[in-house]
Amino acid sequence: MKYLLSLCLAAAFVAPAAAQDEAFTGKIFTAKGTVEYLKSGTTTWALVKVPQLIEAGDKIKTGAKAKAELYLKHGSKIRIGADSTFTLNKVSAEENSVEMLVGRMQAWIRKAANRKFTVRTPSAVCAVRGTVFEVEVDPAGQTVWNLFSGVIQVSDAQNRTVTLAPNQRVAVTPEKGVDQPAPLPAEVKQPEEPKTIKEEKADIKADQAEQKKAAEQAAAAVKEEPAAAPVEAVKEEPVVEETIPEVVTPPTSVIETKTVEEEKVVEEPPVVSESAPS
Repeated sequence: MKYLLSLCLAAAFVAPAAAQDEAFTGKIFTAKGTVEYLKSGTTTWALVKVPQLIEAGDKIKTGAKAKAELYLKHGSKIRIGADSTFTLNKVSAEENSVEMLVGRMQAWIRKAANRKFTVRTPSAVCAVRGTVFEVEVDPAGQTVWNLFSGVIQVSDAQNRTVTLAPNQRVAVTPEKGVDQPAPLPAEVKQPEEPKTIKEEKADIKADQAEQKKAAEQAAAAVKEEPAAAPVEAVKEEPVVEETIPEVVTPPTSVIETKTVEEEKVVEEPPVVSESAPS
């Protein structure tokens, strides 16, 4: 009886935790200085008290000399700098999408198949796959993108797109659009990555399990494929040369023909009887 009661109590404590992990979207785990958030559907900003869970549609705002660090489910870790305004638009297994209205954001995006990360600013859209980068938006809407590793594609309002390689930067303005990539200035250094929290560790473990499962399924599929039947060697038959018999033409028999001369028939003139004169 005591054993059954212990099992029931254990289930009662485990179930809510599992449900919470399943419903997890994002969390602010560091807040220094004045950091506020606006819950989706509300109009009142509230001070962030870490750990602060956030969901799609929520906004984050930082004051002077402030910063916030957050983790989004499916491998997106973000640091928001001072005097910034940030919006979490979407979190899903296929895509995480955020928006920077003003300020600076640094991001560490874990690469995964069929998953992307999108950043919108007043003048550009950036598509990211497994990379470390930062973006800074000034009050006039100009955006500067710095790439430290991986690859990103930056597009302007006219759908002109440039691809950045590691250690490159590009500027985008509302008036001129996207510029050509340029080398990073020597004073711009790769930022230090924030700590790894438990939700990130759980995501990494889940990704590894999924990759292992996919590899096992691929190996099993190859193993189940029927082996190709061996090709039997074709025994070559000896070539027998056919002897074509010589064709002998029999001699031609010539039958001599006799020339028959036709007998000429000469008709004699008719005899005319002379009558005696009277």
